[in-house]
Amino acid sequence: MKKLILATLVVTIGYLLPGPDRVSAQEKPPTKGELEKMMQELDPEAREMMKQMGIAVPDIGKLGTALSGSYEAGGNRSAIPAKDPARIAVAKKTILKESDLSPYLAKVHAAVIAKVGSQPATDAREMYGMAGSAAEGAQIANGLWMFGSTAYAILVLGNTLQSDPLNADYLNNYAAFLTMAGAEEAALPILKYLNAIHPQNSTVLNNLAQAWFGLGDIPTAEAYLDSTLALYPGHSQANLTKSVIEEQKGNKTEAVKALKESIRSGYSSGKEARIKALGHKVTGRDITWTTDLNEDPLGFGHMNWPDYPMNVTESGYLEGEWENYRSEISRLSAKYQQEFAMAQNEYALTIQERTMEMLSPQANLHLPKKQMVFSSKIAAKMEYYDHENPDLELQRYEEQLANRERLSEMVREKESQYQIALEQFVKTAKDGEGTGSTDMNAYCEARDNLSNNYLTEVNTLLRDENKKWIDHWRFTMGRRLNYLQYTLWPEEFELEKLRAMITWLAMIGGQEVRFASPCERPEEEEMLGLVSGKLQDFYDINCKEVSRMNLFIGSVTIECNKMTTQLDSKFFKYTVRENMDTDQIIQGSVEIGFDPNLADPVAWGPVKAELKGELYGFIEFDGNGITDVGVKAGAKATFGTNYVSDENAKASLGFADDLSATLVGAEARWGWNSGPSMEGKGILQGISTTFK
Repeated sequence: MKKLILATLVVTIGYLLPGPDRVSAQEKPPTKGELEKMMQELDPEAREMMKQMGIAVPDIGKLGTALSGSYEAGGNRSAIPAKDPARIAVAKKTILKESDLSPYLAKVHAAVIAKVGSQPATDAREMYGMAGSAAEGAQIANGLWMFGSTAYAILVLGNTLQSDPLNADYLNNYAAFLTMAGAEEAALPILKYLNAIHPQNSTVLNNLAQAWFGLGDIPTAEAYLDSTLALYPGHSQANLTKSVIEEQKGNKTEAVKALKESIRSGYSSGKEARIKALGHKVTGRDITWTTDLNEDPLGFGHMNWPDYPMNVTESGYLEGEWENYRSEISRLSAKYQQEFAMAQNEYALTIQERTMEMLSPQANLHLPKKQMVFSSKIAAKMEYYDHENPDLELQRYEEQLANRERLSEMVREKESQYQIALEQFVKTAKDGEGTGSTDMNAYCEARDNLSNNYLTEVNTLLRDENKKWIDHWRFTMGRRLNYLQYTLWPEEFELEKLRAMITWLAMIGGQEVRFASPCERPEEEEMLGLVSGKLQDFYDINCKEVSRMNLFIGSVTIECNKMTTQLDSKFFKYTVRENMDTDQIIQGSVEIGFDPNLADPVAWGPVKAELKGELYGFIEFDGNGITDVGVKAGAKATFGTNYVSDENAKASLGFADDLSATLVGAEARWGWNSGPSMEGKGILQGISTTFK
């Protein structure tokens, strides 16, 4: 019973917590007073259960700031870090040569241990001991950061550098971790060393800029940002920080320009909110989508129907075609209605299972904090942004309704005219009774001509207007399905897909068509009808936005909108032990690449943000966790590659037929790019400066 109450509570809190992609235009977030009342009404036992399970009760004071608009949500956007002369002096004083690296890294590692405690340090040594090489140790650190265990990530990578202190990737990533955790003065000597031996590396330059920005040395940060963007104009984090600085100066146009460059490289709803707060909007052209979005995902357009008869001869056999067609429509509709009922039951069970999953110890992991990864991005890409908006959408729908009403009036008018003309013809024409076949044929020909004119006029009108109506809904429903595929859980999307199928069948099967019987002639031969073809079925909608990251400590799989995380059992005890409620907003991105022609990172420096390997991927982070992820194909790769970490794959890159990509193993190179941290300074704030 307690678990059921707590499950309800967790779900309630989850929906009450503010999120940039959760609040619709018609909804408002709860007020601070409402949240305070809800927290006061919590049962003390429930509070304790939540605490034991790692589910933090929100701090209303902090929520108040978030509700009123934080930096990420586009609120206090102008706040930049205050200048810290003492830490800047530490960073400037330390100059490293190659021989200085090992002792310096040892001192920083010791300072990190002193800050976070001896138990995490012991745990980190155990985890590093599970690695078979320095490369695997670095992979463990990358995985820990991905799973939200930032202290362990820094400690494990610190241990790794004790074994391989000259590896440029490890040095860069360690410095990026230190910066994002609030120890910029410790990171800068490492970054300055890397910049001296690997100049013009956009990743190093960005990380230098972010570290100086975090210390409040804005002019120096700007200089490094400009150098970064000169090498790679699309750099996600460099453009984001540049936009903050430009807005602080009052240059809103330049701030928006930088934000739009940033959002193209890595989407987040926070960036979109800032663009809108500056008086601009995000359009579909501003969003980079890895795979093509199918305009007709279910294949509505290939489900043809019989022709509209334009004369009595065609009417004779097409009427049977339409009867067979509608019979097939009824059969398919019944099939999908049955599947819909079954899917409803499955969805209800899945909701219960998902609620219970929230109560499992693994729910404490921080990576799935935002599980609907692409929901905000697809909204910006499609929902009224490409060339639509809610007013236009409503206007076009109303225009279609008005056209349908006019169509009914015009059809009634033509039918009335036809009936009057036919009655007048029968009354005045010689019906041929008692005459020869010649007169009867002339009579029938004249009568059929009346019917032919009627069928041509009315069915042309019905065909053309029905096509407009059906095309409108094919486009609208196709766009909606593309949107829903990235905003709903798979089971819920299955319901919407079936609902769309049933709606489409009713629409195309319900088309109005007019028929007219030919005049009966003497000894008339029976016309042979056409053989009905089988009605084409719907296409399957296969998710093409699939990314798999097999990390040493577990895996992360993103299929359209569903993010699934699996943590290796031997690492589980460490990740749940760490308290990550630090107030820090971690922003950054990582490029992951593999190319057998890439030289050793010691010689060529850290992975560049503009890496063009045979296969490379990216992950974008903000305070909500992962906000964007994708796979990019370099010049040598055919899109739709699957990089798997086995011996054969090392030679062939493991090209596969699917459109997914798996980035795994110690062979893949990771290049972390830190971003601006505007609220809080992380777990290493106030780290000892004895390492200098």
